[in-house]
Amino acid sequence: EYVYWHFRLVAIEHFALGKEETRFLLSSDTTWDLIREKFSLTSIGLDESLLVYASFHSGLVSTPYSVLVDEMKETVVIAIRGTISMEDWVIDLQYVPSPLDKVGDICGFDGKGRLCHKGVLTRAKWLYNDLKKYRVLKQLYAEDSPYKEHNLVVVGHSLGGGCAQVLSLLLRPAFPGLKCYAYEPPGCIFEDDLCSKSKEWITSIVRGDDVVPRLTQPNLESLRDEFFDVTAQIKVQKIKAFFDVRAPCPDSHLVSRNARILCRKAQIDRDTSFSEKLRVFRNERVEKNRESAKLYIAGKIIHLVDTTGDETKYVPYWASPYEFNQVVLSSKMLSDHSVPPLVQILKNLKLDETHEVIAQQNVAVNDDEEEEEEEVRVFVCFSNPHGKIAFLVLVFCIAAWIANIWSSQGCKFVQRTTIITNSNGTISPGHDMSAGMWAYNLRECISQDICDFDDPDHLQESEHCQPYPDSLFEFDANMKVAIASASLANFIGFIAIGLVLFSTSMKLKKHSCVALIAMIFISCLFGGLQFLFLRGVMCGHIEVVDGRTVDASCTLNKDGYAAVAAVVLWFVALVGSGVMLHTY
Repeated sequence: EYVYWHFRLVAIEHFALGKEETRFLLSSDTTWDLIREKFSLTSIGLDESLLVYASFHSGLVSTPYSVLVDEMKETVVIAIRGTISMEDWVIDLQYVPSPLDKVGDICGFDGKGRLCHKGVLTRAKWLYNDLKKYRVLKQLYAEDSPYKEHNLVVVGHSLGGGCAQVLSLLLRPAFPGLKCYAYEPPGCIFEDDLCSKSKEWITSIVRGDDVVPRLTQPNLESLRDEFFDVTAQIKVQKIKAFFDVRAPCPDSHLVSRNARILCRKAQIDRDTSFSEKLRVFRNERVEKNRESAKLYIAGKIIHLVDTTGDETKYVPYWASPYEFNQVVLSSKMLSDHSVPPLVQILKNLKLDETHEVIAQQNVAVNDDEEEEEEEVRVFVCFSNPHGKIAFLVLVFCIAAWIANIWSSQGCKFVQRTTIITNSNGTISPGHDMSAGMWAYNLRECISQDICDFDDPDHLQESEHCQPYPDSLFEFDANMKVAIASASLANFIGFIAIGLVLFSTSMKLKKHSCVALIAMIFISCLFGGLQFLFLRGVMCGHIEVVDGRTVDASCTLNKDGYAAVAAVVLWFVALVGSGVMLHTY
């Protein structure tokens, strides 16, 4: 990440690199004093480091990397970027063994009978040739260079770690004292014998259940075979088993759930066409695998073990490459590959200063059983960890919210009828209309030819809503409370829907469930407060300027009935959320 983003940004903003350029290279007439003055990485917090070369081009063969000088540690560092692009994934998947005979003859080591990850070797050869083409190391270790006595270190993470391991093998004949540190590298770099010899200069660091150091062809085939075995053991409908296993399950319930879904291996029917095809396929793979050698993680391996289970304490120990012979399916298999937490863990451990890497047998993992089993909380889309009740609550909440929106945004919440008392005491009927929270709906003539506004048979409701004019009347407290309650019911109800939707994929903690109940209750309460509209000035006595008075009465119209339905639906959802809480 630093190679591709931070260093490139620094090179563009401070070192005059063009935005379209993909290579930062010092000119031949640049003096060492000028390098110290102009090309320091102080702007990104690396006060004692200098950037002397960087390639930002990412392709199928090329990979971004940089060469730095750490003046405090007296070290020249080659840092290689890991997997980001689609081309990187293509290289990752080229894990078949490739011979090192010709490469060894060119670079000066004995490559006879040695094997390496094909894709990583392709990248490492490009890195080797790029360094040679631009004479980067030759200049740094020239007789007149102030860095000629500096140590050489090659580092990288993920795919970059694998490239660092192979590049260190190619550079070692010219730099016998170099060291390589590979962080969470691929698990299939060198064959067994070369892995053992590379312990002299390579150190690999693996965190927890990280899947990348375990992604080898044998491990993937083993995972595939286990999948087929489990598939053959399923004794219920596959779709039923699929929905069952998607729901998180406590360890105490695993045995009973597996017994309900799976049969014993001895009970598998081996006479089916599926079993016959599987047997033929496995025999073919066995024959093919006999011809290919196995590849392992290179060098000495430090395995960082989470001894507490909550990522607060890691213990490093020297591991064997054979310990990573299967893919660990866990909730941390992807997150353990993340760079920022790894950096913090290594800073806390201080392996090069105060802590030592311990032997495997001395690792103490805290697996004492607690009195209360830890709750399993994993996000799996629509796994219904609360059961079907959460889905039902979601349906009622959505229906209530839609009904509430409909009732509050329309103009037919109430049907308003009026009686007008004139200044001389005579009484006459007023014009009926529909009214809502924000607008009203007047009646219009059915026919423009013959229309008597005093005859209800000549009138019909208009299709258009009109906002209240400021001069008509001033909203009283009841109407203001009704309008505010409608808005709050819509807003809080929307948040409640989001939380219920989340509960269909991951079990809520108890306090979150209580918060959900509170939000649904508030939505129900505010939905009920909307009916204060019936006691507002719109439905009461109004004094008109010319001495007339208007007495209005209101009855619920279709939007009002939608509000009643919303309150009922919120209440049903409230009961359902209470059932969810009762399960804790």
